Amino acid sequence: MKTGTPIIRSFTTKGGFRYLWLKYVTGFDLSVHCARCLLGSYSNYFRAGITGVWQVKLNEAPADYYYLCGVTEPFVWRDNLHLAFRYKQGSTIEYDWRGTHIVIDDAEQIEIQRLQDYSLEPTGKDAAFHTCRNWRFAYQIVHGAGKAKM
Repeated sequence: MKTGTPIIRSFTTKGGFRYLWLKYVTGFDLSVHCARCLLGSYSNYFRAGITGVWQVKLNEAPADYYYLCGVTEPFVWRDNLHLAFRYKQGSTIEYDWRGTHIVIDDAEQIEIQRLQDYSLEPTGKDAAFHTCRNWRFAYQIVHGAGKAKM
C-alpha cells in the first residue's frame, strides 16, 4: 500500500446517478463482477444525490487503488462514470465525463482497457463479466495488463 493519499480537489456533476460510489480497493475477486469484484471499503463522501465534493483527502481507509463509479438513471451503460486511479505524488487527474468534472491531486488515472481476450479467468468467457468495467479493471490489474493513462 502507498504511504500517501490522493486529494479530490473538486467533483461536480449534473447528477442523474442512481448509484454513486468510491471504493478504497485493497484486492480483487474475479469470481464475481460489478462492485463486488473490488475488495475494500466504500467512501462516505460519495452517494446518489451528491452533486459536488471539494477538498476531500481520501484517507478513510487504506488502498492500493481507488475506483469512482456512477451508474446513470435511467440506466445507459455507456453514460456510466468509471474512474480508476492510484496514488502518485505530484500528479493530477483532470477528468470530464458527460457533465461530470473531477480534479484529483496526487493521483494518476488507470485506463480501463478493453482486451481481446479474458481467458486467464474462467469467468472471462461470460459477457456479464468481460463487459463489466469494474471486472475489466480488476482483471487487468490481477493479470498485469494495467497501464496508467499518460
